[in-house]
Amino acid sequence: MSKIESEIKQIREELKSIKDDLKTYINQNKLTDETSKEYVEALINNVKLSSINEEVLSREYLDFWTCDHCGKHTHEVDYDYLGNNRNHLGCELKLEMGEKN
Repeated sequence: MSKIESEIKQIREELKSIKDDLKTYINQNKLTDETSKEYVEALINNVKLSSINEEVLSREYLDFWTCDHCGKHTHEVDYDYLGNNRNHLGCELKLEMGEKN
């Protein structure tokens, strides 16, 4: 089993656990609107932190999302700030302005 497949399996198990917890709380009438919101937000944050971790991201993925100009990773950059070929927009603009001078 590849590293990605094992991560997907772990995430599925965590989501199943969350679903089971929610069913239990709902059946016991322990969830009010406010507590359910807080509980779900905490669970989602926990899943995000455990599943999206730079150590877990594959080297190939990070290499794909690397700026050709500065060499920094762009995998967490909003699409509005990306130029061509997953490069930082700022790097693209600096290059273009440098060529015009």
